Amino acid sequence: MQTSNERYRKMSSLAQIGWWEADFVAGHYLCSDFLCDLLDLEGDTISFQDFQKMIREDYREQVIREFQANKSIHKNFYEQTFPIYSKYGEVWLHTRLAEREKGTGTNGGDKSFGVIQRVESLESIDKKGTLCRVNNLIRQQNSISRSLLCFLQDEEVESCIMKILTDILEIYRGGRVYIFEYDDTNSHHSCTYEVVSEGISPEKEYLKSIPSNQTKWWTEQILSGKPIILNSLRQLPEEAVDEYNILTKQGICSLMITPLMASDHIWGYLGIDLVGSYREWSNEDYQWFASLANIVSICMELRKAKDNITREQSFLRNLFSYMPMGYVRLSIICDENDVPCDYRITDANEISSKIFGISSEKYIGLQASEIYANHSQKLDDLLKILESKTHKEFDEYFPRTGIYTHWIVYSPEKNELVGLFLDSTEAVKANRALDRSEKLFKNIFANIPAGVEIYDKDGNLLDMNNKDVEIFGLNDKTDALGVNFFDNPNVPQDIRERVRNEDLVEFRLNYSFDQVGEYYHTERFNVIDLYTKVSKIYDNDGNFNGYILISIDNTERMDAMKRIRDFENFFLLISDYAKVGYAKLNLIDRKGYAIKQWYKNMGEDDDIPLSEVVGVYNKMHPEDRKRILDFYEEVKKGTAKNFKEEMRVRRPGTKDKWNWVRMNVVVTTYKPEENEIEIIGINYDITELKETEKELIQARDKAETMDRLKSAFLANMSHEIRTPLNAIVGFSDLLVDAEDLDERKEYIKIVRENNDLLLQLISDILDLSKIEAGTFDFTNTDVDVNMMCEDIVLSMQMKVKGDVQLIFDSNLPHYHIISDRNRLHQVISNFVNNAIKFTSEGSICVGYELKGNELEFYVKDTGVGIDKQHQNAVFERFVKLDSFVHGTGLGLSICQSIVEQLGGRIGVDSELGKGSRFWFTHPYLMDSEMV
Repeated sequence: MQTSNERYRKMSSLAQIGWWEADFVAGHYLCSDFLCDLLDLEGDTISFQDFQKMIREDYREQVIREFQANKSIHKNFYEQTFPIYSKYGEVWLHTRLAEREKGTGTNGGDKSFGVIQRVESLESIDKKGTLCRVNNLIRQQNSISRSLLCFLQDEEVESCIMKILTDILEIYRGGRVYIFEYDDTNSHHSCTYEVVSEGISPEKEYLKSIPSNQTKWWTEQILSGKPIILNSLRQLPEEAVDEYNILTKQGICSLMITPLMASDHIWGYLGIDLVGSYREWSNEDYQWFASLANIVSICMELRKAKDNITREQSFLRNLFSYMPMGYVRLSIICDENDVPCDYRITDANEISSKIFGISSEKYIGLQASEIYANHSQKLDDLLKILESKTHKEFDEYFPRTGIYTHWIVYSPEKNELVGLFLDSTEAVKANRALDRSEKLFKNIFANIPAGVEIYDKDGNLLDMNNKDVEIFGLNDKTDALGVNFFDNPNVPQDIRERVRNEDLVEFRLNYSFDQVGEYYHTERFNVIDLYTKVSKIYDNDGNFNGYILISIDNTERMDAMKRIRDFENFFLLISDYAKVGYAKLNLIDRKGYAIKQWYKNMGEDDDIPLSEVVGVYNKMHPEDRKRILDFYEEVKKGTAKNFKEEMRVRRPGTKDKWNWVRMNVVVTTYKPEENEIEIIGINYDITELKETEKELIQARDKAETMDRLKSAFLANMSHEIRTPLNAIVGFSDLLVDAEDLDERKEYIKIVRENNDLLLQLISDILDLSKIEAGTFDFTNTDVDVNMMCEDIVLSMQMKVKGDVQLIFDSNLPHYHIISDRNRLHQVISNFVNNAIKFTSEGSICVGYELKGNELEFYVKDTGVGIDKQHQNAVFERFVKLDSFVHGTGLGLSICQSIVEQLGGRIGVDSELGKGSRFWFTHPYLMDSEMV
């Protein structure tokens, strides 16, 4: 049987196809059997040079050039068709790169593997096909030329790129052409340009900031400078799974990608996707595509460089136009003997024109002889600068504008000069002002209303002004000149040391003329309050020259200050006592003054700036804050002048408690055009007044309520007591005359019922009076809760009417509490009595249950129930929901007082028409706690 190897050899010989492997380190091809036979090789290798000699001369240079390009690691596509001289004569071969292996050598791609096949001579191919191919090449070359022309012309870069992409798309229809760009770190890449065929969905907006690590293989190929050329997505390597999934979702069948390079780095890539169709890319396709990519990269770099140059030129133009100094450029003009005879102003900035007082058109480009009458003198000055090869500084005045200037003129190159100048008008004026100031100083020194003394560095008095002579009671300043400051008997030793050691010293003395003695002769003999500042004098080199003293006689001022201070203290005392605050400020900038009590009334600390309180009022109730802020807005508009309101201010240390403050604000000065709106505000705390007012209102309301309650009580009592008394008296009389035994028993029953009712009324009235008097006593004993409830149910069983059942909830645990059994009995009995009155059928249940550390007693019935709006009122005095039912309306009110004094709570849960559940709680202690 034939082996696979033998079959392969026969098939490759029959198909006239073989393979080659280029070893760039060894410099030779390893050839298959077909190629060895065709080239008539003795072994299986042939050197690069020997093979190249076998290529026909007119194709040899082109094939060698493409082969050399194939050695570069940045080229991953190689395909050639050319004739060679073989042992069979001239034959045509078509070869194509299949794979490249990167070795460890220095040549980049160390080995390449490809296939080679004998093909029909290109020269014998149909001329029509050749013409078509030539036309395509011409069209591609035209596309390249148009792209270059687009960039060379002054057009927008973006529009040029879009034209190139459109040209590419016109040749390969049915897909997308795009450019991706990497960020500075190559960690993300984004689609920045895209052109799509009709019917193909654009992907640009979805392809933004794609992480490079999501397409690792793709990124490595591009950043290493390798193109990606796929006739089908099946050609992707196994590690490119993510890339395969992304491309498949976009419907891509074939694609060609080439990196975009700028100098030494790759900044992106140009690509074309074929959607819905496949293509076997040729070397011509790649060469044309790579050429356009190079055009895009090169021309974008050129455009960036041009833009940078334009920006630099614009920067320099702006610099000379807007720099705060004048700029003039001059060119020397020579005669035919090369002797300087004139000069021309070649350039100047806008500030120069403003300083000269004439427009630039009247001097730029003109010769000096056309502008100045004395241009020869100016030319001589400029020539001296050129000869000295240094700069010159001088001042010049322009009478047209009244501006003084200071110039620096220098020569940057032969026969060229540049003048830079500054407006020195202010400096000139300052020097003149300094001269005037010196005269003014002498005048001020003599007449200033403060004593001035000048001492040398040893402390000897050199000069003093007129006010100083007056302060110290001298006839003439010569009476004191020459005295030494450090010998003055009124100056303490510590102040003398401070004056020697410190640059600036301030002190206040009770200066006594009785102590002057022989220091100097004075006409004064009293004591004055003297305020003095001593400052050391230094020259321009920082050398100490002496002292200057400025003294003020503060005696009258201090007396006035004392009177003002006494008044202020008195005012503050009254303010603190009456809780009255005062503030004065400018409403526009909120600067002014306020006393402590004003801050205190506003709930603020007195060390907070006034501007952080006025207009903010964060301690004021929101409703009141809005009123005062609205007033301020009206003041600014000029439509309001005063404000008088009672405001709520949060009480310190609380969240929802408020002090009441009366605010009176009045506008005293309104000059908004001068940024002044002066207001005066007076506030005072009226919290006590408001609380007193509230208490008085409550007392009045309580008195009125008590008066109504008493009237209702008397009216109710007169009615309620009269009802059982009338029954007792009436049926007692009938009882005397009644002879029928059954009739007598009925009368006796009615009299007994009314006796009980009257007794209950009297008992309720007595309990109420005890509660009002505070003499409602309690006697605590051990109470068996279960037994007490059973007794109540048994004792009241006879009062139940009709089909109503009074029951005690069974299976309740036994509890003992320490309480007043009679009062508990009273409360539960009252609940049961009320339930009996309002329950005509069903049941009345008495029970209790433990809830936490409380026992809850309850009486629930199936009676008429109580609507929600009356449930809270049933525990008030004299409240009766049914006037036809006997009772005073005091029972539940008394029950509430009893329960609360026992430490519990009372309440009712009811629904109209379905019954009620009255309950109350009582503290419960476990046995361990009771012990």
